[in-house]
Amino acid sequence: MTYEPRFDPLKELQNLGDQITKTVERGIRTMTSSSEELKLDMYEADGNLYICTHAIDGLVKDSIEISLESNVLTIAVRTEPEATPTTARYLLQERRFGPLIRNVELSLPVKGHEARAKVDSGSRLLITLPIDESGFGNITVTPVE
Repeated sequence: MTYEPRFDPLKELQNLGDQITKTVERGIRTMTSSSEELKLDMYEADGNLYICTHAIDGLVKDSIEISLESNVLTIAVRTEPEATPTTARYLLQERRFGPLIRNVELSLPVKGHEARAKVDSGSRLLITLPIDESGFGNITVTPVE
């Protein structure tokens, strides 16, 4: 006598629910991942504010745009996948390519006109912003007459 698994509608419904949940979570990650994918570190040293991104897969170097408005630094880049054979059929594709934008609120005053940016050999973007020392210190108050 051979054992034949019985159809279990509750188990099938649970499997369907799990698949739907995974699909929805993947869609949400795709929709909201723009800022999450451009992870960075920000630190102060030697009178400068440094912002360093993680390695950016497929970075198109001439697409980098950095702007500073008030105290918000905006970093925008574009990424592209490497060439694959036209006959390639992906079995797993987790990397996402396209535009990435990240806004960062700076807590220190900086000299935006003296900013420098470079991409190192590991495809990390390093932004150097000199700290504006005149933004610190005591305010001189004119006596009231």
